[in-house]
Amino acid sequence: MNRYRKIEPLFDADGRLHFTGLKPGDLAETVLLPGDPHRSKIIAECFKESHFVGQRSTFAAYTGITEAGTPVSVVSSGMGCMCVSLAMEEFAHLGVKNVIRVGTCAGLQPEIEPGTLSIATGCIRGEGASYEYVPGEYPAAADYKLAVALNKAAEELGEPHVMGLYRSHDSFYMESKSAHEGLWERMEKWKDANAVSEENESGTLFPLGYLLGIRAATICVVLGYMLSDADPGNYPAYTKPFFLEERIHAETKVVLKAIDNLAKEGRL
Repeated sequence: MNRYRKIEPLFDADGRLHFTGLKPGDLAETVLLPGDPHRSKIIAECFKESHFVGQRSTFAAYTGITEAGTPVSVVSSGMGCMCVSLAMEEFAHLGVKNVIRVGTCAGLQPEIEPGTLSIATGCIRGEGASYEYVPGEYPAAADYKLAVALNKAAEELGEPHVMGLYRSHDSFYMESKSAHEGLWERMEKWKDANAVSEENESGTLFPLGYLLGIRAATICVVLGYMLSDADPGNYPAYTKPFFLEERIHAETKVVLKAIDNLAKEGRL
């Protein structure tokens, strides 16, 4: 069923899509989606084999295979929901069927330790890009099959993890450890509503994935509890040089195992 009429693609003179710089054949059907372009390289290091496809703007792409031989790609989106919408719209013209955001987030519950992997079941849409597509009543739900597969893979690999609702927003400095005065007042309601994580992309990723017929899920490394009184510099990601890279590798291994499990079961 065609749930949403895809945009007419914009191609350049070399036959590449306007924003991502990608062309048909560049990507596997399953794409990992970090924000930071540098993380595309870190993630691709976890593939059994990979090659650099190219980079245009914030979209750095690698394609390869998992340990079990499942084709997989990684493309960075840049930060925020508008960048995610550009990637997803162009992925729809490249035969992509599954997109898993592999990123970082802040924890909204004090018991979640830094470094824990957070798997989204859905997302509270506090950003603006998704409202360009659908009204506020429209849900932002992660693909059930992908989310369950990520949870199973984390359990099999013994990685500490939580599952639950995310919240996405657009203004990093207004809702982060570096926020202006009033952070607690803005965020307490989402903590009390049992949201587990705060980030910047999934609010658009999930509904747009559904509209485009692309299964979408998110897994993130929790950097710390955003409502603690600790200075932002006390987050391990900022004080331990290899903490974040190690945890990105760990969550990537979870994602690749989930992909291989689904492929083995014929459900990818």
